[in-house]
Amino acid sequence: MDTIIIGQGYNLKEDTSVAKELIKQFNSQRYDSFTCLVAFASYGGVSALTKYIREGKRRGMRIRVILGIDQKGTSKEALEEVLSWGVDARIYHADTRNIFHPKVYLFENEDIFTLIVGSNNLTIPGLVQNVECSLLIKDILSNPVHKDFYNYWKSILTGSDENLYRITRNLIKQLAEKGFLSSETERVKRYDDGSDGSRRTQGPSMFKRTAIQRMPAEFTPQRHVTVRTPFRKGKGKKQSKKSLYIEEDVLVAEIGGGPRWKQVNFPVEVFENFFGAVRGDNSYQIELLNIGKDGSLGEVETRQAVSVKSRNYRFEINCTETQGPYPGNDMRPIGLFAKIGDRAFLYQVLLPGEGCYEKIREYLYQESHSASRELKRAIVHVEAIHAIYPELLI
Repeated sequence: MDTIIIGQGYNLKEDTSVAKELIKQFNSQRYDSFTCLVAFASYGGVSALTKYIREGKRRGMRIRVILGIDQKGTSKEALEEVLSWGVDARIYHADTRNIFHPKVYLFENEDIFTLIVGSNNLTIPGLVQNVECSLLIKDILSNPVHKDFYNYWKSILTGSDENLYRITRNLIKQLAEKGFLSSETERVKRYDDGSDGSRRTQGPSMFKRTAIQRMPAEFTPQRHVTVRTPFRKGKGKKQSKKSLYIEEDVLVAEIGGGPRWKQVNFPVEVFENFFGAVRGDNSYQIELLNIGKDGSLGEVETRQAVSVKSRNYRFEINCTETQGPYPGNDMRPIGLFAKIGDRAFLYQVLLPGEGCYEKIREYLYQESHSASRELKRAIVHVEAIHAIYPELLI
């Protein structure tokens, strides 16, 4: 029998997390079933497993998911993503004061099992970032722990419990209408960043800040960004909504001056590691999509990477803001860039006096490690930007 403690979010140099263990078990391809009983789920946490669930299904893996919806800890978008998996997926909910609160992940085949039990919800913070602790047990099926697990949760695992409800589109709609589900934005504000005020205190904090654990390379949660796409119908002009998905990192960058300030220069590290370009290779192209101040999505801009001998590495942007004069070096424009796919990025330009410019600028200067006379750039977590500027990432 193998038994290990999975710590997370505290000893960052250890770089351990339940997310890494889940991915490891899925990638091993040695199990033919996966079961989870989890209290709370977010779209980010669920979508990060979508790839592995679908690969498991293709191999014939049996997958069973039971989620809680108490305290609005699970989002509507999370249930919609689970529904898209096409697996045996249900919610457990009873009209009582006590709540459904387990965090259990179980892999099995005809010979062995791996059981992870602890404090980790099916969310990005729960699987990677929060300070959490779980126990992993791996052994043959004759281990009494395996039998005890099935004996205790028998009615839920067989699907016979009267408080289980199969996840369907109609059920999700009913739960949302009756207020049992939060939207993803509401759930993140309440549970992940506390920006709804639930974790704030007045005045400066009495506590020190600590680093947050980074995502494992193979753990790639998706996030919603909603934009408005205008279209004409008859004589009027209406708007439709379109959902896109953004990745973890957001580049926040001051934009330098000059008559052609839409040619945005980046350090070579950002040019290569964030945008995927290679210095000296001017054949590389990316696609840029601008989000206007009204939330509308611009046309696709196909942009060529430009490397010059003066060690400038740049891409050109073209939006309403870049058509005007440069505001000056004392209050430089700030660009926000978020990856939405292979070589595809959303961006928005903030000018002094607009929106959350001051808050974003203050945050950038706090996070940037650029020299004092250099343009400030920082790659930060999308949830940090979401907390400061929800108008961009909805």
